[in-house]
Amino acid sequence: MVDVFITELDSRAMTIKESDVRLLEENSKELFNQINSNNDSYIEKANAVYLKALKTVDSILSVLSTRTLNFNENDTSYLLPYGSKRIFYSPSIKYHAKRLERYIKSKSYDRVVNTDDYEKLSEIEFNAKAQIFSKTIIANFQKNIQEEIKTTYRYVESILLNSITLRYDPHSNYFTEEQNQEFNTQLSSQVESFGFFLDENEEGIITIANIEPGGSAWMSNEVNEGDAFISVKIGNEKVTNEELNAYEIQDKLDKTKEDKILLTVKKQNGLIKTVKLIKQKTASVDNSVKGYVLSYNGLKVGYISLPSFYTDMEDHNLPGCANDVAKEILKLENDTIKGLIIDLRNNGGGSMGEAMNLAGIFIDEGPLFIIKEKNRKPSLVKDINRGSLYKKPLLVMINETSASASELFSNIVKDYNLGVIVGQTSYGKGTAQSVLPLDTNLLYTKNKDAIKNNIDFIKITNSKFYRLNGSTHQGNGVVPDIILPPTPGYATIKENKELYFLPPDSIVKKVVYIPNSKLNTQPLQSNSAQRIAASKDFKRYLQISDSINDVINKTQKVVLKFKEYKKFKKDTDVLYNSLENAFEINANNIKCLNNTFDLKLEQVNITAREFNSKIIQSIQKDIFINESFNIMSDLINQTR
Repeated sequence: MVDVFITELDSRAMTIKESDVRLLEENSKELFNQINSNNDSYIEKANAVYLKALKTVDSILSVLSTRTLNFNENDTSYLLPYGSKRIFYSPSIKYHAKRLERYIKSKSYDRVVNTDDYEKLSEIEFNAKAQIFSKTIIANFQKNIQEEIKTTYRYVESILLNSITLRYDPHSNYFTEEQNQEFNTQLSSQVESFGFFLDENEEGIITIANIEPGGSAWMSNEVNEGDAFISVKIGNEKVTNEELNAYEIQDKLDKTKEDKILLTVKKQNGLIKTVKLIKQKTASVDNSVKGYVLSYNGLKVGYISLPSFYTDMEDHNLPGCANDVAKEILKLENDTIKGLIIDLRNNGGGSMGEAMNLAGIFIDEGPLFIIKEKNRKPSLVKDINRGSLYKKPLLVMINETSASASELFSNIVKDYNLGVIVGQTSYGKGTAQSVLPLDTNLLYTKNKDAIKNNIDFIKITNSKFYRLNGSTHQGNGVVPDIILPPTPGYATIKENKELYFLPPDSIVKKVVYIPNSKLNTQPLQSNSAQRIAASKDFKRYLQISDSINDVINKTQKVVLKFKEYKKFKKDTDVLYNSLENAFEINANNIKCLNNTFDLKLEQVNITAREFNSKIIQSIQKDIFINESFNIMSDLINQTR
C-alpha cells in the first residue's frame, strides 16, 4: 500500500528523491497496525519527509530565479512511452536541481512555441523569449510549492487515506469536503459560459474537469472531460497553461466580454485539437442533447451524440439525459428517419439510472441487468415502464474510452438484440460507487447545518453489474458487433491496465426476458471490412495511426537546444495534425442536417448558426460516423 502512497504523493517525482522514498518505505509494513491502534507516527514521519522535500525544491527554485539559464548548453529531456507508469526519482540533491532546471527549460521552450510568431524567431530571439518565460514559470512553480508548504499535513494525510482506498480498486477514493464539492460541481445553467470548467489534477496538469450538458463545449462534440488544457485564444490574447493556473484562466473566461474563443486541448491519446466555442446561456437542459439527420441517396438516419449520462445531482427526480434523448427522437421521427445512431464514444459514464431510463426508451418492459452487492444475493434491475418509444433499427457507437453507464447501456442493447454495437472494445468498468460522509450522522439528520464543517467523504465501490446471461464487461470491456480500426494511443487506457482493478467474474441467476430476434451481424461486419479495406481514407487513417503508435510507444529524446527543439516541435505538430485530418473523410457523400424543428430555431441567432454549422461539418466529415451510416444502411436493408 505504501508504494501506492508514494506514487500518489508525487507521481512526477518533481519533489521527492530516492532518499525520501527510502525513508517513506522504512517500517511501512507496520502502517496498518499503527492505523488500527490510532498511532499516527507514520503520517508524522511522512509529513516531515515531504515538508523537507518541498523546502528543498523551494530553495532550488530560489537559486534558479536569480540565475540566467543557459539555453545554449547541451541538455536533453526524455518523454516516456505513452501510458508508462515508470517513475525515476533523483539520486541526489545535485541531480534534482539539474532535473528541475531541465524541466523549467523544457516548459520555457513549450511556452515560446505556443506564441503565434515563434517560427520567425532567430535563435537569439527564441532563447531570449525562453529566458523571460522561465522567470514566470519559476515564480508560478515556487508559488505553488509555498502554498503546499502551508497545507502539507492535510495534503499528506488525504493522500495516505486515498491510497488506502485505491488499494482496493481504482474507483474508490477518499475526498476532503472541498474535493467532494468539486466532484459534484455542475456549472450553473443560468450563467453565460463556454460550457466547461478547468481544474488542476494531482500532477499539476490543467484539465477539463467538467462539461456543462447543453453548453458550447458539450455541443461541439470535440471536448471531453479529462482533456488536458493547452491554451485558449480570447480575442487577440492567447493564454497558455504555463502562464496562469486553472483558477486564473477560468476567471478570465468567466469575465471576458468576448463571445467566441479558440480552445486548444490535448486528448488522452495525445491528439491536439483546437475547437471554436461560443459563450451562451443554457437556462434549461432541454437542449442538452441535439438530434441531427444524416442523409444520402434518399435514406435518412437520425444521429444523437451523448458525451455523458448526466442527471441533476441535487434532485434525481428531475428529468436527465434520457428524457432529453426521448425528445430528440420524437423530433427526428417527424423527419421520417429509417434508423437511429447513438454516439457514446468518449462517454465515460455518469448516472446508471439515466442509462436504465435510456434503455427503457427501446424496450417494452423487463429486466435490464443483474446487480451484485457484497454479502447479498444477485438481484435483477428492471425497466418498470411499459411501452417503448422507438422500434426501428438502432446503432450504438462506442470506443476505448466509453465506460461504465455507456457499457451498461450497450450490453442491454446486446441482450435484447435492439441493434448493433459499432466501434472499438470499450474501457471495461463494470462497477458502481457511492459517495458517503465519514461522519455517518450526516446520513440521518435532516438539519445538515447542525453537522460540523470539514466533513470528509469516501467514494467506495459497492456493487458490480452483470449482463442478463451472468457475464460481465468488468476488465474486459464491451466487444462491438462490428469492429472498426482502433484509436491510436488508446490501447493503454483500459480498466485492466489499472493497479488493483477488480478481475472479471460471472454469476448464475435464472432470468426470464423476451429479446428481439437475433440479428445476423456477420454480413454487416464483412461488408464493413470490405469497405474499410477499399477506402483510401481509412488506408490513410491506418498509416497515420501506425506512425503515431510508433512514436508514443517508445521513449522520445528531446534535445533542449534551439534548432533541435524547433524540429522536434515541428515534427510533432505535423504528426498530430495529420492524425486530426485522418479522422476527416474526403470521399464523403453523406449530408448532416438539422432536424426540421431545430432548423427554425437556429435561424434566429447568427452566432449560434455559425457554431451549429461547425458542428454539422465535424459530424459530416467524421470517418467513423460515415462508416456507421453505411453499416446502418446495410442493417436497414437486412431487416426489411
